[in-house]
Amino acid sequence: MPGKRLKECDALQDYLDPKPYLGYEFEKNMSECKFPEEIASDIRRRCIEFVIELVTQLRQRLPENFKVLQSISSLSGSECLKPVKNDILDLAKLFVNNAEILTRIDFQWRKLHTIQWIQTSDTIGLWAEIVSYRDATGENPFKELSDLAITILSLPHSNADVERVFSQMGIVKSKLRNRLAITSLNAVLTIKYGLRRHGISCHDYKLPESVLRKNGSLESYQTSSESPQPSTSTQSPTEGDPREIIEWDLADLQ
Repeated sequence: MPGKRLKECDALQDYLDPKPYLGYEFEKNMSECKFPEEIASDIRRRCIEFVIELVTQLRQRLPENFKVLQSISSLSGSECLKPVKNDILDLAKLFVNNAEILTRIDFQWRKLHTIQWIQTSDTIGLWAEIVSYRDATGENPFKELSDLAITILSLPHSNADVERVFSQMGIVKSKLRNRLAITSLNAVLTIKYGLRRHGISCHDYKLPESVLRKNGSLESYQTSSESPQPSTSTQSPTEGDPREIIEWDLADLQ
């Protein structure tokens, strides 16, 4: 039935047209090939069975909380800025237990459309704008709501991102590097994805001098074309040992 919205428990076969329309390209090729009626019916039947099996397999792979994932669409710019919109409390209760904060979220959700926002076509840009918004008193009147939205939008809603991380982890922690510590592995992956997010790579990124100093002396990072300067340091041989492990934050890279 065209336009029919099926529920997850509905059987697709019960709503199929006896001769369903399978798309312009399919129907065009079928008319051009001029198959005998028996062969054309068999091809159409097999295509229909394939679509039914595809829908069945997709339904089996739906997560148990897919209804929650459907409700996340309420955070899109086209939905959350409507004067009349879906309630946010059912979704908020999954992340917040405090009744006072839930009350604030509900109030802020109802008042969100009263502000003239700029980034209305981009969901991430919109909530980034809401996070940075300040009223005349310098306070964010949508703080609890924006914190909830950022938390939800930051979650991996499929296993694709997780699978990519596992693939990268397998590349970094190879058989030759099987003794790599978890903290070091996490640092390497964080830096790797941080550089990719900024559109740069380790080949063309220049570390700040403050980071280089924490890893020893700048002399070890000079290129072959640079002549080493005589050291005037009076520190003992054990000081500034390059083997010393020094922790530093990703903030130093920015």
